[in-house]
Amino acid sequence: MRRRIIAGIGAGSFGMAINTGIQFVSLPLFLHFWNTSTYGVWLMLSAIPAYLSMADVGMVTAAGNRMTMAQGKGDPAEANRVFQSTSVLIVSICASLAVLIVPLILWMPLHWLHSVDQRMALSFLCLNVLITLISGLPESIFRSTQRYAFGTLLGNTVRLAEWCGSMLGLALVGSYAAVALGGLVVRILGLLTGIMLTRTNNKGIEWGVKHAMRREVVLMIKPALSFMAFPLANAFSFQSLTLLVGNVFGPSTVAIFNTYRTIARVSVQITAIFSHSLWPEFSRLFAANNPQAIEKLFRQANLLGGAQAVLLSIVLYFSAPWLIHVWTHAAIPFVPVLMLLMLSYACVGGLWHISRILLMSTNQHSSLAYWALATGALSIVLSWILSHILGLSGVVVAMLLSESLIAIICFKLALATLAQRRSVPT
Repeated sequence: MRRRIIAGIGAGSFGMAINTGIQFVSLPLFLHFWNTSTYGVWLMLSAIPAYLSMADVGMVTAAGNRMTMAQGKGDPAEANRVFQSTSVLIVSICASLAVLIVPLILWMPLHWLHSVDQRMALSFLCLNVLITLISGLPESIFRSTQRYAFGTLLGNTVRLAEWCGSMLGLALVGSYAAVALGGLVVRILGLLTGIMLTRTNNKGIEWGVKHAMRREVVLMIKPALSFMAFPLANAFSFQSLTLLVGNVFGPSTVAIFNTYRTIARVSVQITAIFSHSLWPEFSRLFAANNPQAIEKLFRQANLLGGAQAVLLSIVLYFSAPWLIHVWTHAAIPFVPVLMLLMLSYACVGGLWHISRILLMSTNQHSSLAYWALATGALSIVLSWILSHILGLSGVVVAMLLSESLIAIICFKLALATLAQRRSVPT
């Protein structure tokens, strides 16, 4: 287990380096070719398709957990049934949405899309999200067959290649559509590569439809629907707030808001690297009914994850003036109060990550999902109210309050789950 966790952390750290590099390099590149207003429009366009990430209704994640737990108790046939049943459902959903959504975007009279370029870009971005959903299928095979680190490494490599494709479109053509199309082409190639690599060392899990069963899908409906609440809550917290800031303060302020949030959430991303490496281990330990090992791993992970979140937030606060100056070439000013609030929000986000992973990895997350949805909606309402009182800082205060509430709720739910597991006979 220790070797797998370390390998997972290594793969996650590689992904963290890629994501951080992408975030820090993207801004100056975009501002080199576009002005802040054009870039703000791109951020708003790219925020909209995120709602499609809910199209799999959480089925891929729920299936990945069941596959991992089935393998943990030595039942590869069950894992294969779950995989094939989920594959049929997800591919059907994504294909149907693609046929429906793309024509609507291209030809419906949508007043907020001002050009053919914007319509094409939004179409390509939506297709990218749907392909990404299907890409979760090979990732579920890697996770359930103790190859989480390899699957993570592959996914991050595809992410880097996708970004390179987008930047190539930016540099060569410079249109919104070219940026979106460059990323889409690479994402499709990444999916095909993942499918090819899962055909070996798959421990009885195979691509096909022969063993697909409606009953397997029905068994996953409740945890899957609960998983659907998390991307919606994230959409409230990220994409909806981006759109809110853009509508209240204008596209240029969106660039400022996203810059501060990107820097602040570095601490959350590092904690997430560690917590996600524990995901398959929690699943296997629950399937093996080993509550003592689960509690020990949970305690140690919480201490380490919490220390990371606090210390990194402190370091980021003192390095933020230099980071913003260098990153944006002094195009965006450093505001100490705004950064302090944003880092406080990010620190709280890192503190409850381990508890969240414990619940999600074992399909014990239904109550958390409803609370996450509620607090995500609350953040939008509070942001709208406080933005008219405190300006942009009011949006961040709303984010901090809602994040603190869900952190407390999640930790209590995790402790209740551990207590319940102790009462189950071994």
